[in-house]
Amino acid sequence: MNRKSTVNSVFDTPLAGQIKATPGCRLNRTNVMLVLAWLVMIAVLVPCNSGSSQPTQVPESITTAPAEMPALDGATLLDTRCSACHSADKPKHEKETHEQWEKIVTRMIGKGAKLNDAEKKVLVDYLAKTYGP
Repeated sequence: MNRKSTVNSVFDTPLAGQIKATPGCRLNRTNVMLVLAWLVMIAVLVPCNSGSSQPTQVPESITTAPAEMPALDGATLLDTRCSACHSADKPKHEKETHEQWEKIVTRMIGKGAKLNDAEKKVLVDYLAKTYGP
């Protein structure tokens, strides 16, 4: 295949016959596609550099986090953390001391209950007060 036929296959227009391939010119479909890909990439990346040297300002309400999450009460903890595995009636049938409830809750944390130390204390206090002997 000679260069003229390569050029004609890429530019299939009425003027294609007038285009003469010069020696060393590698104008084929692959090169045309590579040039187009580079042009598209440049067109996409140039707007990304807006030239602004100042960082974007973040609204104050987003940057400040609350000092503490509101504390959950014992009943809410029992309902949200324990009811995943137990029915709501489970503690009603048990009358345990504070120490016994603490052992039970510690055992449940070992089995995967999601409670931090503060929540554990609130829950144990609630259970001992509400469902104690």
